[in-house]
Amino acid sequence: MTNKEFFLETLNEEAPKFRKAIEALAEESHGHKVHDKSREAGNLAGQLALQWKAISGFVKTGRPDFNPHELSNQTKEEMLTNFDTGITELKKDIEAISDEEWETGAAGFGEELNETKYHLAWIFLFDAIHHRGQLTTYLRAMGAIVPAIYGPSADMQS
Repeated sequence: MTNKEFFLETLNEEAPKFRKAIEALAEESHGHKVHDKSREAGNLAGQLALQWKAISGFVKTGRPDFNPHELSNQTKEEMLTNFDTGITELKKDIEAISDEEWETGAAGFGEELNETKYHLAWIFLFDAIHHRGQLTTYLRAMGAIVPAIYGPSADMQS
């Protein structure tokens, strides 16, 4: 299995888990923060909805297609639409490039992230997994039902 094939397989396994985390956030809870220095729940969910667009940018052009101002002020419906569109496009974009192109350089956000396309794609996927974990801790603090991500959550067991 190539690195690109493994990334697509991992993305296919993780995608439904991201969607469940976004779905679990109540519309009226988007402004919830667990601490003054913490991000709002809606902002975290917004990132999970749009992270895929940034990775597609790396894959297609070597630069992220990412605007941090897009993260906030999305309804749950918009987040889910953005997520579905972004994941679908990312899969198509990765499938469309060769293994050789997957391993070419991408500009990143400066010298600290001047890496290959595949390395940046993995970094951004792991970042999204991290933020999904943050969001699920917010869900618990808000009294929402935490969805099953890697097996049942305490909220999903009888």
